[in-house]
Amino acid sequence: MPYRRKFLTRAGYTTLSALLTVGFLQKDKQKEDHSKNRTVANYTNDDFPLRQLAAAKGKLYGAAISHDILLKEKDYANLIARECSIVTPAGELKWGATEPQPGEFTFESADVIADFCQKHNIELHGHTLFWHMANPDWLPYPPTLKMIERHVKAVMGHYRESKVLKSWDIANEIIADNENETDNPTYGLRKGVKPELIRDLFLIAASVDNSKKFYLNDFGIEGATWKSDRFLKMVEYLKNSGVKIDGAGIQSHLWFSTAYSFDEKGFNSVLKRLNDLEVKPIITELDIVIDAPLPDSIKKLDQMVADSYKRYLDLCFAAKVDTVITWGLTDRHSWIRHPDWMPRKTFRENPNLWKFLRPLPFDENLKPKSARNAIAQAFGQATSTPIRLG
Repeated sequence: MPYRRKFLTRAGYTTLSALLTVGFLQKDKQKEDHSKNRTVANYTNDDFPLRQLAAAKGKLYGAAISHDILLKEKDYANLIARECSIVTPAGELKWGATEPQPGEFTFESADVIADFCQKHNIELHGHTLFWHMANPDWLPYPPTLKMIERHVKAVMGHYRESKVLKSWDIANEIIADNENETDNPTYGLRKGVKPELIRDLFLIAASVDNSKKFYLNDFGIEGATWKSDRFLKMVEYLKNSGVKIDGAGIQSHLWFSTAYSFDEKGFNSVLKRLNDLEVKPIITELDIVIDAPLPDSIKKLDQMVADSYKRYLDLCFAAKVDTVITWGLTDRHSWIRHPDWMPRKTFRENPNLWKFLRPLPFDENLKPKSARNAIAQAFGQATSTPIRLG
């Protein structure tokens, strides 16, 4: 998708054959009991949409979507309506799409998605008010406070009375990728961005519409890293500043590989710290790429992706995560298959390997993959949380 950019997040992959064997045995038993007791709680095959399996545990499942594809592809629109209880506009609410000229606003594309959500009882997650990319040419980064105030008032104001838009990524990817790309070692903010500016951004947003959930969203925080440490410090700063911040968006563009391990302990520490701060972690942009060494078949590749989804979501659900949004629903429209964003030379220098980029629950033909079954299993085995209101 043209609104995304290349991967920078890595997480490891380890085989969970024993766990998955148990899962498949449980699924076989569920099939045997199908005619006796067909319920969402104990039956997780394709007969039940992911949104329904999630709702049974007080959770939400959804995907990033694009308005033009909704309009052009009925089968895609029907799949989104069936599987998703929450969606994120891939680019329709970013600055370049909503304010292409100073003070001139347009919401036609975003409203296509909002109307679709209204029709199908789907929540809308607003993404995003502040980012260093997908901006019009006239906009500096960081924008001035005056520019921010005008933009936030117009965009949030347009959706103030919306019955479907429930939450906003107030700021996106404000933490630098590494310590060499920041002039603020404490919070690790991108060059030119001051913590007070982000504080004021959240304050302005609350003054426009404090009925929505507010999130700080970022990538590369799925472990104990330089970046996750600065992200947590920035969350703590916002909390201590008295601003409204309801949650932390963990993007989760993940790489898994047999060549390196996943920092499970570090990721758990990030989730625990967020919960201790009473800032709810949610997963906002999940997809999974298998890094080299690649397996020798698509079937094995799909199983590795599925194993990774299950392992990762089990950790998330154990830490009270109640919302999971994948960055897309079908490999047909995965942003990482776009030539501009295709990850690393492993794939770029070997064009035939594009077929091993299968990061999402459904394939190019909108057929469910083992990844979809793994997500269903994770929801089925998750502990119930209170039903979300509003």
